[in-house]
Amino acid sequence: MAKIVADQLVEMLVEAGVKRVYAVTGDSLNFFNEAIRKDGRLKWIHVRHEEVGAYAAAAEAELDGIACCAGSCGPGHVHLINGMYDAHRSHVPMIVIASTINTSEMGMGYFQETNTVKLFDDCSCYNQLITTAEQAPRIIQTAIQHAIGQKGVAVISLPGDVSEMKA
Repeated sequence: MAKIVADQLVEMLVEAGVKRVYAVTGDSLNFFNEAIRKDGRLKWIHVRHEEVGAYAAAAEAELDGIACCAGSCGPGHVHLINGMYDAHRSHVPMIVIASTINTSEMGMGYFQETNTVKLFDDCSCYNQLITTAEQAPRIIQTAIQHAIGQKGVAVISLPGDVSEMKA
């Protein structure tokens, strides 16, 4: 079976030392969630609210060196912000996966669309949107390097349709 971008993301997070992903299952995170399940090396920690996931990841990053949380489009993104500020101001390396609506729906007024680059700019040291499968490895690697090197929050915005593209 061909590897997809979500599988590639999981591999790169594992290689960076991430052990767990704190998130709420569903929506545009489904391919990432499934990639974690198939790979088996990361543990998906289901939380009841994205804010809890962001705070948990921030605490883990402070104790363990790097951590990851994720939130899906719309409210999931907004709920991550308090924990992201906490991690960013505490200078701990945290990767945030902000799964977004499909690229074909961007800019069309979709009810759960957020502009992740604007939304997360003040609480991150790196913040980019992946729009093609070809961009994925470079953006993921750059995010990891920024999180570790600058000891801060690095955001990878990943549209649902891009996460299922062939890597």
